[in-house]
Amino acid sequence: MSRYVLYAEGKSFFHSLDPRSKIALVVCVFVWSSVFNHPLYTGTVLGAVLALVLISGVASRLKLFWFGLVSLATMSLILWPLFRRGGENVLFEAMGIVFTQESVMYGLAVAFRLVAMVLSGLLLLTTTRIEDLELALTRLGMPYSMAFGISAVFRFIPAMVGDGLTILAAQRARGVNVVSGNVFSRMKNSAAIIVPLFITTMRRFGELPLAIESRGFVPMARRSYLLELRFRARDVVFTATVLFLAALSIYMRLNGYGVVFPHVI
Repeated sequence: MSRYVLYAEGKSFFHSLDPRSKIALVVCVFVWSSVFNHPLYTGTVLGAVLALVLISGVASRLKLFWFGLVSLATMSLILWPLFRRGGENVLFEAMGIVFTQESVMYGLAVAFRLVAMVLSGLLLLTTTRIEDLELALTRLGMPYSMAFGISAVFRFIPAMVGDGLTILAAQRARGVNVVSGNVFSRMKNSAAIIVPLFITTMRRFGELPLAIESRGFVPMARRSYLLELRFRARDVVFTATVLFLAALSIYMRLNGYGVVFPHVI
């Protein structure tokens, strides 16, 4: 059976950071991306996240997600200019809809924003073991039952991808082709992948409570941990830097920087 593991071993600077520092970065990426709606600023945020992905050496691990990220950006670029009207610089008019430079720039900014947010989360998962992430969440004050639930979801994502690859290989061996033909034939053939994957996932969710209970899991009990997290000097500097930049971005937005439409996010 194919097994897809999202975490990638590495010795990069980002790998060596405490998971709490990485969580702080993800939160700050959300802040940076949300406070600005100008493509130059959100594009800078996306560029920084992409640089971290390349430096950390996990770009190849995310190859299954690149198409989805590009599709997300494309749909945002197409749809947002249709809904976010306004602006004075008219580019063209089609079917009674006026497209302005400001609306297109806003759509591009949202596209950069969404990709940066998703990519930062994937960067966290590819450079952090689930066990360390779970421990970091509890160290940040989250109840263990909630941290366990979140880590269980993240554990299921690679398992679902692995199951999907196995089902896809099995159906291809039976002559099912989901990558060629017209749209309707591909939709019909994709059911041969989606239905078994859904059934397999539901079976896994049904087995999880039994596995937990058989191990005597008590959510509210006081726990001890084999793993230890150390918040070192590099983590202090890194976290302080990204938090300062987040505060700076909010200050810049309040003073009118990085906006195409001043009164919207």
